Amino acid sequence: MFKTRVTKLLGIEHPIIAGTMQGLSRAELVAAEANAGILGILASATFTTKEEFRDEIRKVKSLTDKPFAVNINLFPMLVPVSIEDYIDTALEEGVKIIETSGRSPAPYA
Repeated sequence: MFKTRVTKLLGIEHPIIAGTMQGLSRAELVAAEANAGILGILASATFTTKEEFRDEIRKVKSLTDKPFAVNINLFPMLVPVSIEDYIDTALEEGVKIIETSGRSPAPYA
């Protein structure tokens, strides 16, 4: 194992964070990445409801006991979802690592 601040902070074996790929970063890929010792990230934008998102988080957890993250998309979406609901869902399911993509909808000062 190659120990770094990242591996210690995230609880992973290798200092590699998998990029999120909408449509591909689903339970099977994320669990395989986690089982390989890197940080896999589940793409929330793939799911149109928080229930689908919750089910996929649970599927990842059934396939690995290793740390993984979820990505919360901040870009405008064709099918808008509640970012707050998705964050709440991830936290309720015990996800400890959340990353975001896009920019905040609030204007910059």
